[in-house]
Amino acid sequence: MREKAMRRPTIIDVVRHAGVSWKTVARVVNRESGVRSDTIVRVDAWIAALAYRPNTAARALAADRTYLIGVLSAALSAHYSVAFSYGAAELCLQRGHHLVLGRIDMDDPDVVGQMDRMLRTADLHGVIVPPPLCNNSALLDTLARWEMPAVLIDPIDQKCGLPLVQIDDEVGVEELVAYAVRLGHRTFAIVEGPPDHRASTTRSAAFHTAVARHGCSISRREHGAFTFYSGFAAGQRLLADGANASFVFATNDDMAAGVIAAAGQARVRVPEDLSVAGFDDSDVAQLTWPPLPPFVSRLRKSRRQRLTCSHEPIQRSP
Repeated sequence: MREKAMRRPTIIDVVRHAGVSWKTVARVVNRESGVRSDTIVRVDAWIAALAYRPNTAARALAADRTYLIGVLSAALSAHYSVAFSYGAAELCLQRGHHLVLGRIDMDDPDVVGQMDRMLRTADLHGVIVPPPLCNNSALLDTLARWEMPAVLIDPIDQKCGLPLVQIDDEVGVEELVAYAVRLGHRTFAIVEGPPDHRASTTRSAAFHTAVARHGCSISRREHGAFTFYSGFAAGQRLLADGANASFVFATNDDMAAGVIAAAGQARVRVPEDLSVAGFDDSDVAQLTWPPLPPFVSRLRKSRRQRLTCSHEPIQRSP
């Protein structure tokens, strides 16, 4: 009796309770088209009630696909990478897929070898490639050699010929500058990110344009690597040189947190003596004191929408 009670629910159980064919259940699980909405609701309800979990190996054998989607990560910004991966995992779960996180060490010159080993062992159905990895030609050539379906997230080369998702950060940067000007700021400084990251160059260019449009000036430019410690070092340089800027924009939240830490070390009060803003609306924005202002709160929703778009070319691939 105990073994029977603990038996794992199967697709046949869902078929019997929902009153549909096993093919219909499979199409609902795989989120395929051609199923009536009321049927989807009924099948989903019985899947939840029975705690049915599809057998990934069996699905892969029947469909000749693995249902494993890889997300590559260079971990330049730990908070962004975690948030991005979490959103991808949530989406994959909803679509009946599973997420595999692949760590690529950009300091290792053998990027091709790392990618080869991952593709040889993970048996992925497709990969999502965020920046800066999407700008690495050797890595992209390796994916092409393996004939691996891939979607690039905001690459520098927007005409690369691969499926891609383009991210528009200009509006958020314009809102940030307009907000700062309304507060009375007229002289700005910026901590830019790595030049091989399109988000960095796009946000920097938008910031320069917006500041000029409001008739203000940028007194200092510093450079970082989208990490807390690079932002901390940039903040130290800004404060040591007596920069007269009243507002510092760091092109991601990790670097902004570093600037705030440098200000604290120099006994510069934030925001009384110096205002600091970042970009991404990551969790780190609420871990600083004072918290970073949420200029781009809609980014969480748009990040999810971007992942949804990026999932489609992989899902349709043979």
